[in-house]
Amino acid sequence: MKTYHEKISKELNVTPEKAWEVIGAVSGVDKWFNSLIKSCRVDGDKRYCETGEGHQFTEDILEVNHETRIFKYAIPKQDMLPVENIIGTMSVDSNTDGLAIVNWSATFESASENAEKAQEAFINLWGMGLNDMEEYINKG
Repeated sequence: MKTYHEKISKELNVTPEKAWEVIGAVSGVDKWFNSLIKSCRVDGDKRYCETGEGHQFTEDILEVNHETRIFKYAIPKQDMLPVENIIGTMSVDSNTDGLAIVNWSATFESASENAEKAQEAFINLWGMGLNDMEEYINKG
C-alpha cells in the first residue's frame, strides 16, 4: 500500500457563506449530495452515511473550523473504492466576483494497480457532490 493524494477545486454559483453553511453544518450530506448519499446522521465526532446502493461508512470528524472554513474528516474503512485510510479536507474560498470556490482533497492508501482508478473515482464523485451542492443551495 502506498499513499496517494487527489484534489479538485470548483467554482460554485453561490456565496462562500452559503457553501460553508452547508459544509460546516457537518450533517445533512444526504440533502446536498443526494445523487450518492441516501442517509446521514451525526453522533458526537462521528458521521454515519449510507449510499443509495446500501454501502455504509463511518467518518471521523477531525476538524470543523468556521473561521478558516475548513472541514476535515477520516474514513478508515469503506467498501466502495479499493482504498483505505482516507483523510479528506473540504475548504471554501472566495473568487474575485464573490463566488465560492470549494476545494475537496484527500490522501488515501491504495495498491499501486488501483490508484489511478481510485483517483478518477474521487474526482468524479466529488464533482457530482459539488454539482449537487450548488443545485441544493440555489433551490434554497
